[in-house]
Amino acid sequence: MNLNQLCILVESLRKNAIGEPKKIEEKQVYEYHDHTVKVVAVLKLIRAAHGVNAMNLLCRSGLFIDCGAIIRCVNDCMEEIYFLLETFPTTSANVNQFVKSFFESTIDGYLSIETPTVPRNKIRSAMVRVLRGRHDGGYVHADYAHIMEVYNGKACDFNLAGVPSTQQRQIRMEHIEVAAKAVLYAAAFIAHTLELKDVYHAIVQALRDEGAFNAE
Repeated sequence: MNLNQLCILVESLRKNAIGEPKKIEEKQVYEYHDHTVKVVAVLKLIRAAHGVNAMNLLCRSGLFIDCGAIIRCVNDCMEEIYFLLETFPTTSANVNQFVKSFFESTIDGYLSIETPTVPRNKIRSAMVRVLRGRHDGGYVHADYAHIMEVYNGKACDFNLAGVPSTQQRQIRMEHIEVAAKAVLYAAAFIAHTLELKDVYHAIVQALRDEGAFNAE
């Protein structure tokens, strides 16, 4: 998967869907004024694409544990996208709660969030419903087994600066490939849901070029 192309497609979707944030001079930050489900879904896609690029750098440096941790974050974002847009343009009480909580975590308000988070099982269930019979992805933990994988028995250390094995790095690059395709599938879902036809067709073509797209 060409990660440069992934970034271009995700940014194209973002620009067409929600445009640019506005600068808040008094806080010296950029924020979106529209606190809508569409904005949240697209920003979650941005976070996922950022995570895939971070995974790529970590994996190439042999830092497999943190690469695995970011996979979980990317997967969480994927679940949240399908949860948010499952019945778009209609919403639910859970979706509205999620959106409200999301926008309470501004740079000056993250310590005073009042809205409780939506239970993870409700978010995950939405993704299962949307993807039933379509593309689906795995779920990766950074648990005991993953930590022990980086131990070097010959040197008696945990390769804290990164596992040097080129072979092991190449094996784990498959996770980046899977995650990148999952992000593109989510991008296609967003573009289709928001009726951004040109963006949708560009994403689908990229997936076809990767041999990863099966029309329903």
